[in-house]
Amino acid sequence: MSAGYVITTYKIQLNYMHLDWFKQTQSLFDAVLAFYYKLLEKQPEALSLSNQNLLRHLELQTIKQRDGTPPETPLPFEKIPLYFRRAAINAAISMYRSYTSKLREWEDKQIENGKLKMENAGTESQSDSDSDQIGDADLHHNFPPSTFNFSPESAKKGRPSRSKNLHMSMLYYKGMYKDFDEKSILLKLYTGKAWAWVKHRYTGRPFPENAELMSPTIVIKKKKVMLHIPVKEIVEDSRTAKERVQQNEKFVAVALTGSDNLAVCTTIEADGRATAPYFIKGGKELAHRRKLLLGYTKRRTVGNDALVIPQGAQPGRPNAKYYEKITRLTDHYAHEVSRKIVDYALKQGAKLIVLPELKESFNQVKKPYLGKTPYDFIGRRIARYVQYKAWQKGLVAMTSKPYYASTRCYHCDAPIAKHNTEYQNPSANFYGGKNFVCKEGHRGSTALNSARNLGKGFYKRFYAGAA
Repeated sequence: MSAGYVITTYKIQLNYMHLDWFKQTQSLFDAVLAFYYKLLEKQPEALSLSNQNLLRHLELQTIKQRDGTPPETPLPFEKIPLYFRRAAINAAISMYRSYTSKLREWEDKQIENGKLKMENAGTESQSDSDSDQIGDADLHHNFPPSTFNFSPESAKKGRPSRSKNLHMSMLYYKGMYKDFDEKSILLKLYTGKAWAWVKHRYTGRPFPENAELMSPTIVIKKKKVMLHIPVKEIVEDSRTAKERVQQNEKFVAVALTGSDNLAVCTTIEADGRATAPYFIKGGKELAHRRKLLLGYTKRRTVGNDALVIPQGAQPGRPNAKYYEKITRLTDHYAHEVSRKIVDYALKQGAKLIVLPELKESFNQVKKPYLGKTPYDFIGRRIARYVQYKAWQKGLVAMTSKPYYASTRCYHCDAPIAKHNTEYQNPSANFYGGKNFVCKEGHRGSTALNSARNLGKGFYKRFYAGAA
């Protein structure tokens, strides 16, 4: 069994004494980045080199060589540490490659649109012409002028532009940090006059044992200084989903709902039986805590303007901190539920987790902040977090289209009617019903029925087909 690996970014908070030193270092980093970015703009043909060769190429142009030969374009900064400079060069290369790639895609799209416009114009011209053939000399007379000459407004529309503020968080290679232990780290910072080694304590979750800590990135957020550390862990079981299916491994099917049960799991055995149902609650608690936060926004905002602000808080907007709290709260529950799903799969001995395929077609900008259902809002996060958490534990999480999962009975495939209480008339069009009943008399939890149907459909398509 081959081994693989997974890289997870741990975010820990630094305790500091001199915030201005971090800002001075970041300002210098951005200045060095901008210098090399502008140098790249003068020689775009150098992008044909690999990143390592391109870094060396830029260094030879800007620093004094070992034999004392002065550089062509000297770096206008004194005493820049080697690894600090190389991190800035790599950041500049990354940003410039990204810009040129987007520009190339935009230009290709413009060319494709131009060709399509010419083809359409040619079809119209041929249909109106009495002649079957068009001579080369008459080509431009038969096509409309707009076919060949795009207006400046249409040509510039959507064209990617170079970022005016060249900024990227500082990546610290070895040589810029040392003595990294369980409680503190020693960082090299620019004080405004000189470079100094400064010891910082940090707070955050502990790192896993036998994991490799990679180069950290320093991220400054207002008065917070965060250390983002990629942690590389070995995954013993790196088999693909296809290999696990061929070996008839049992799997876990998960239904994501908008009720108190945020997720419902069931184990599908190797013979296709659905066993061990597991309900993960928290929907009511999440809705209550979110409602409390929204109450603050309604009391602090005239009318109901707070309810029509889309997600993605913008700096300076009203009640931004409350919407950020709602986002963090939802993120917390998504992480908690996804962890419980993975732990359940490990306990059952499953090697696969099957999640419903959630479409990303809706436009988040046009929908109000509360217009998205909990299924759309938190379900996507849960599914996304399950995928990387599962791989950390040697499991594979994948999605499957939930054909008729919520409208058919798992036992007899008959249409179901939903209801909440025994006193409520069941209806096939009832949205959000916790319970169901079918014409054959089968009844139970709607969410559990959906999870079983998802697992049943996946089993028929892959396991039964493989057998």
